[in-house]
Amino acid sequence: MPKRKAIFLSRLGPETTVNDITNFLAPLNLKFLQCHRLKTKYQTYASFHIDVYENDLKQLLDSTVWPEGCLIAEFYGKLRNDQTSQEVIPRSDSNHSSCFALSTNTDSK
Repeated sequence: MPKRKAIFLSRLGPETTVNDITNFLAPLNLKFLQCHRLKTKYQTYASFHIDVYENDLKQLLDSTVWPEGCLIAEFYGKLRNDQTSQEVIPRSDSNHSSCFALSTNTDSK
């Protein structure tokens, strides 16, 4: 079984869902994808933990994949249940593109 790696994705609009992320990533044809919405300190943005096979990690760390203004970083450590706010939703077979918005909050709190 291939080794898995994860990224931290943040600064998305608060209405962004796990389904939005999985649909957005569908064109990359990742062999494995698991996405969790994370609890955030403020309700003005959304953050996600995205788990993929190690050989697909480079694609997700490529800033050109994501909308401008997103924060993308490798996720280190183990994801704890108390860090998640939304259960995993399997990848959808929908072919529509995602329309998730970036957070407009510029506070550095």
